[in-house]
Amino acid sequence: MKLNSKKIGRLLIFKYLGITVLILILLLALFNSLSTEMNESINRNLIHPFSSEPKYFTVQIVLNLIIIFFISGNIGKSIIEKNKDPFWTTFFGYLKMSIGIFFIAMLSEMTLRAFEFGIDFKLFGLGFLIWVFTGAPIFLIIGGVYGGITSWFIGKEILNKKTHYNNVYN
Repeated sequence: MKLNSKKIGRLLIFKYLGITVLILILLLALFNSLSTEMNESINRNLIHPFSSEPKYFTVQIVLNLIIIFFISGNIGKSIIEKNKDPFWTTFFGYLKMSIGIFFIAMLSEMTLRAFEFGIDFKLFGLGFLIWVFTGAPIFLIIGGVYGGITSWFIGKEILNKKTHYNNVYN
């Protein structure tokens, strides 16, 4: 199976995403076992919302994975084919993913509230402003920190795959 640049980017980004999910699950299990207050907090804030509205959260997760799929392909293509800087390309790719995840969260929450309370453009504008001023900085900070931590590793690995596949298939 010959891998193109987009597939290489996607495979590596999803590999690191899987590693991150495993680390978070291990940390949650550790925190869950440390105290009963932490156990109650995890159940109340993480498990109960998903179990009460599984369709809502499943749609959000699928849409987020679609965004990550397309942006990670562009990261691989930019590094391998366009010879862009691996660190900055991956870093800005993670920022793009964070912005996409932010818009999915904002629009899905606003859509759900529109069904619940009816469509009111004043409330829509207010909700949009609240999301932009309170949610966007958090998503950008998380995306920037996560991108800053992993960009060097992912960028170097994509660059290594580039030289490997250039030597093997050329």
